[in-house]
Amino acid sequence: MGKKKAMDSREVGLVMGLIAGKYFFGSDDLHYGLWTDDLPVTPENLCKAQDQHSALLLKTIPAEVKTILDVGCGAGALAKRLLEKGYEIECVSPSCLLTAEARNNLGANVPIHEAKFQDVNIEKTYDMIMFSESFQYIKHEVSIPKATQLLRPGGYLLICDFFRRAAEERGPIGGGHKITAFHETITNYPFVSLVDEDITKETARNYDLVNSFLNQVGLPIWELTFRYCTANYPRTTKLARKIFRKKIEKLEKKYFQGLRTAETFARYKTYRLMLFQYNP
Repeated sequence: MGKKKAMDSREVGLVMGLIAGKYFFGSDDLHYGLWTDDLPVTPENLCKAQDQHSALLLKTIPAEVKTILDVGCGAGALAKRLLEKGYEIECVSPSCLLTAEARNNLGANVPIHEAKFQDVNIEKTYDMIMFSESFQYIKHEVSIPKATQLLRPGGYLLICDFFRRAAEERGPIGGGHKITAFHETITNYPFVSLVDEDITKETARNYDLVNSFLNQVGLPIWELTFRYCTANYPRTTKLARKIFRKKIEKLEKKYFQGLRTAETFARYKTYRLMLFQYNP
């Protein structure tokens, strides 16, 4: 028997988010919400904020676009909206767990290429390639040249994702390519920038919702778990805390010290909606 492939922690996190979203909100949308000033940041408004995020993407798609390759389609929520609008959709999904959800949402008529974008083998071109919060997972030195192979001349590259600001330290919230490095890479290819909209303020507010959940739900459960283990299995718990002390301290610092907020996100990240045209 061959060695089993290890499961990526990011994939597990996305699937857990999907499960929670479906249970609490009836939503299979894995994207950030777009929190306009008139929308209070509450759990009840999350679906509306996510709808506004999707609506902004749809509004940005040029009129002549008919065929779209959705890279990193998640559970297929955005692709389903695109399909309902009459676009011809194909998806790329590297996650077997999320691919199964996407197939349930999209049906058998929407092709889903189950592979990493850099490894996908497609012998056709599209009017547009879309990265909606999936661009950060692929090295831009790889994803941009790959996109040129799959776009027709005059086609479009749509990226909606966050990037790291040009700061020396990474900050407490991980993820994202460095924005300056991304610009350096894409200028080496025949892309013309048509849209570059900074929506950091509207998307950063997601983290105030996350911070509230971590403090009001996550932290009490975390503390109660250790209290239970200490009371019932004192020696085992003491030994485990000693062995995994650094990992436990890292988790507590990352999630339970109030560092994952909108203010912190905006300090270290810039969330951009960008549209480029491919003119070889």
